[in-house]
Amino acid sequence: MRIRYFVFSLLALLLVSGCALGKKEWPAARESDDAFELEVIAAQRKDQCLTLQVGVRGAVNRLYRVSIQLERVGGEGGGCPGCPFVPREAVHITRDQQEFSLKGNFLDLSLCTLEPGVPYRFRVAGKSELPTAPLVYTDVFVADP
Repeated sequence: MRIRYFVFSLLALLLVSGCALGKKEWPAARESDDAFELEVIAAQRKDQCLTLQVGVRGAVNRLYRVSIQLERVGGEGGGCPGCPFVPREAVHITRDQQEFSLKGNFLDLSLCTLEPGVPYRFRVAGKSELPTAPLVYTDVFVADP
C-alpha cells in the first residue's frame, strides 16, 4: 500500500513539475495584425515651424505615440550633413494630445520650436500601444530654413 502511494505521489509530482517547464515569454506583436509603417509624405519649414504629413500603413489604430527627433546641422553642438543621424532633441506627442491629428491613414504634425535660420535633420518615430512592439522610424530628412 505504501509503495502504491509513493509511486502515485511520484507520478503526480512529475506531472505537476512538467507543467512548469516550457518556453515562457511576453506576447509579441504579430507582424500581420499589429504592425504599422510610417512615411513622411509632405514636410514644410517656415521660420521656426515644421509641418509634417505622415502616412500610416498597416495597424493604424495601434499607433500610440510619435516622436519628432531633431538634430541641428552645423554650428556648435550640431551634426554634419553626411554624418550618421544622432537626434539630440525629441518632441513626443501621444494619441490623447490635441497635436495628434490622425485622420484615416494620415497623421498631421506641427512643431514650432526650431531655431530660425538653422537647418535641422529630422525623422519621425512611432510607438505602438503594445509594449513589446519595436519603434518604427521614417527616413531622415533635412529642414532648411
